[in-house]
Amino acid sequence: MYLKEIQTYGFKSFADKMDFEFTKNINGIVGPNGSGKSNVVDAVRWVLGEGSNKQLRATDSTSVIFSGSKSRKALNSAMVNIIFDNTDRHLPIDFNEVSIKRVLYRTGENEYYLNGEKCRLKDITELLTDSGAAKESFNIVGQGKIDEILSTKPYDRRVVFEEAAGVLKYKKRKEEAIRKLDRTNNNINRVNDIIKELETNLDPLREQSIKAKEYLEYRDKLTNYDISLMIYDCDRYSNEFENNKLKINRINDEVSELSNNSSSYDVSILKYKDEINKLSIDINDSNTRLLEYTKELEKTDSDIKLLRERKKYLAKDDNSDKINKLKEEILLKNNELSNLNNESTLLKEKINVIENDIINNNSKYNEIKNKINKYNTDILNNNREIADIKYKISYLEESISNGNNLPNGIKSILHNPLFSGIHGVIGELIEVPDEYALAVSTSLGGASNYLVVDDTKIASRMVEHLKHNKLGRATFFPLDVIKERHIDNDTINKLQMIPGYINTLNKVVKYNDKYENIIMNQLGNVILCDDIDNANKISKEINNRYKIVTLDGQIVNVGGSITGGDKIKSNDVVRQKYELNEYKEKLNKIINDNNDILSKLDEHNNKLHIYEEKIYHGRLENNTLNEDINNKESIKNNIQSEIDNLNKELKDILTINNNNEDNEENTLVNKYYKIKEDIDKLKKDIDLLNIRKEKANNDLNEVEEASKNSNINIQKLEKELSNIEIKNGKLEIKMDNILNSLNEDYHITYKDAKEKYILEENPEEVRKEVNGLKDKLRDYEMVNLGSIEEYERVN
Repeated sequence: MYLKEIQTYGFKSFADKMDFEFTKNINGIVGPNGSGKSNVVDAVRWVLGEGSNKQLRATDSTSVIFSGSKSRKALNSAMVNIIFDNTDRHLPIDFNEVSIKRVLYRTGENEYYLNGEKCRLKDITELLTDSGAAKESFNIVGQGKIDEILSTKPYDRRVVFEEAAGVLKYKKRKEEAIRKLDRTNNNINRVNDIIKELETNLDPLREQSIKAKEYLEYRDKLTNYDISLMIYDCDRYSNEFENNKLKINRINDEVSELSNNSSSYDVSILKYKDEINKLSIDINDSNTRLLEYTKELEKTDSDIKLLRERKKYLAKDDNSDKINKLKEEILLKNNELSNLNNESTLLKEKINVIENDIINNNSKYNEIKNKINKYNTDILNNNREIADIKYKISYLEESISNGNNLPNGIKSILHNPLFSGIHGVIGELIEVPDEYALAVSTSLGGASNYLVVDDTKIASRMVEHLKHNKLGRATFFPLDVIKERHIDNDTINKLQMIPGYINTLNKVVKYNDKYENIIMNQLGNVILCDDIDNANKISKEINNRYKIVTLDGQIVNVGGSITGGDKIKSNDVVRQKYELNEYKEKLNKIINDNNDILSKLDEHNNKLHIYEEKIYHGRLENNTLNEDINNKESIKNNIQSEIDNLNKELKDILTINNNNEDNEENTLVNKYYKIKEDIDKLKKDIDLLNIRKEKANNDLNEVEEASKNSNINIQKLEKELSNIEIKNGKLEIKMDNILNSLNEDYHITYKDAKEKYILEENPEEVRKEVNGLKDKLRDYEMVNLGSIEEYERVN
C-alpha cells in the first residue's frame, strides 16, 4: 500500500485544483520558504480527520479554506481527496484503490467520503487504524517531532513505539472493553436495585391488573351489546318512523278529502237554510191571506143567513128554496171535488219528493255498490297475488334450504353424510342488505356457489369423489390456504375523495369472522360505487388496478374493460335471498292494503244497508200514496156523478119555475163557495210549501248530520294525525339520542356500527344482560387501567 495521489481545491493556499501524483519510489517536494510545501502535509493530516487547529497551523476550523487575495476571491469550501493503492489489500477493504475525501464549508459543516460514498469520520478512522496511515501515525513526522519523541517521558515514548509497532489498536480495544465491563457492572447493580424496589409494587400491580382486565372485559362486552341494541332499536324506530310517515300521508289525504266534502256541505247547508227561510216567509204570507179569506167567508155566511131569515117572512109559493139548496149542494160537492184535487196534488208532490229521494238514494247506493265491487275486486286480485307470492316465498325458502339452485356436483357433496368439514357455499355464508344485493351477486358471479371447506385434504377428497362418480366439477375454498386480498391504503385514501365511491364490497356484507380470509379474497379488493359514469372515473383515477361494481350490477374490470347491460337473471343464493326479502316486504304491504280495504268495505257495507233501508221504505210509502190517490180518484168520480145529477135536477126545476131565481142569494152563495174554494186552494199551497219545507229540513238535517260526521271524522283523524306526529317526534328524539350516544360515548358512526355490531340474540335477553353488566361495572370503584401495561412492564 502506498499514497498514490493527492487532490486539493480551496485548501489553504491551493486556490486552484491541484493534483499530486506519487510513485512507489521516494518522492520529494521542493521550493522556497512560503511556497506551501507544509500545506501538502497539512492537507493529508486534515483529510485523515485532524481536528487540532494547532497541528494544522490554523486559527480556527474554517481558516483552512482559501480566504482570497488581492487578485482572487475567497472560496466557500475546501476539499482534499487522497488515493491509496491497495492492490496488496493492506487496508481491510476489497478495492484496489481507496479514496478518502473531506469537504469543509464556511458554515462549519464537514463531509467525509470513502470511495465516493458518504461516510462518518469514525468509519475512516477504523479503516486506517494500525495501517500506519492514520492521523496519529508516525508515518507523518513534522518539524521538531524527532526531538519531542527523544525527550518525552518513558511511558509516553512507549505509546509512540506501540503505535509504530501496531499494537495500539488492541490496547485501545482492551481499554474500551474494560470501560464497557465497568458500565455493565454499574448497570447490573442499578438493575438489582430497581428490581428490589419494583418487587414491592408487583403484587399490588398484579391485583390491579386482574381487576382492570375484568373491568375491560365487562366494558367491552357491554359496549358490544349496548351498540348492537342501539343499532337494533334505531333500525326499529326508523322502520316505525317510515310506516308512520306513510300513515301521515294517508291521513292527510283523507283529511283533505273530508275537508273538501265539508266545504261542499257548508255550501249545501247555506242553500237549504236560504230555501227554508224563503219557504217560511211564503207560508207566513199564505197563512195571513188564509186568515183574511176565513174572515170574509164568515161574513159572507152571515149575509146568506140574514137574507134567508128575511125570506121566511116574504115566502113565495115557488121552488126558490129548493133551487137554492140544490145550488148550494152543487157548490158543496164542487168544493169537495176541489179539496180532493188539492189532496191528490199534495200526494203527487209527496210522491215526487219521495221518487227524487229514491233516485238520489239509488245513485248513492250504486256509487257505494261500485266502490264495494271495486274493493272486492281489489281484495280478490290481492288474494291471488298473496297466494302467488306465498308460493314464490315457499319455493325460494325451499330452494335456499335444499340448495336447489346449486350445481349437481355441489349438491351431491352437501347432501353426502360421508363428508365433514363443509361450511357451505360462499353465497350462504354472507348476509347482504337489499340495496347492495345486486352488486354483490354480480361481483361474485359463479363464486357464489364455491364451497368453503376446512382444509386442502378435505377438498382433495371431494375432488376425487366428483371425478370418480362423474358428478361434474366444483370449486373449493379451503380455510387454511386462501389468502386475503386488500386494496392498498393509498388507493383507499384517494377513493374517499372521489364522488360516487361507497365502500369496498367486504364492508357492506355481514359474515362470521372465521370466514374473513374467504370473503376478503372474493370481495376485499372490489370497489362499490353508485353508477357506471363514476365507476369509469374511479377506474381511471386508480389506473384500472381494481375491479369496480355499481349498485345496479355494472362492472369495470381490472384493466378498464366494462361488463354491463340489463339486470342479470342469475340464480345464485345472494340473488335468491334478495328476491325472498323483496317478496316478503311485498307480501306484508299487500296484506296491510287488504286490511285497509276490508275496513273500508265494512264501512261501505254499513252505508249500503242504510241506503237499502231508505229505498225500501221510500218505495213502500210511494205505494201507499199511490193507493190513496187511486181511492181519491174513485171518490172524485162519484162526486162528479152526483154533481151532474144535481145540475140536471136544478135545470128541470128552473125550467118548471121559468128560471125565476133569487139573484141576490145566488150571488152570495156563489161568493161563499168561491171564497171557500180559494181557501182550500190556499191550504193546498200551504201544504205544498210545508212539504217542500219539510223536504228541505230533512235534506238540511241529512247534510248537517253528514257535515257533523265529517267534522267528527276530521277531528278523529286530526287527533290520530297529532298522536302519530307526536310519536314520530319522540322517535326522532330517540334516534337522535342513539346517534349522539354512538358519537359521544363510543366515537363511532351509525354506518360503521351497523357494519361491525350485529344483534344475533334475543333483544330482551340482551337488555337484561346489559343491565346486569352495568350493575357489575358500577361495583368497580377506582380502576387503574394503566396497571395492565404497567404490570407487564414491571413484570
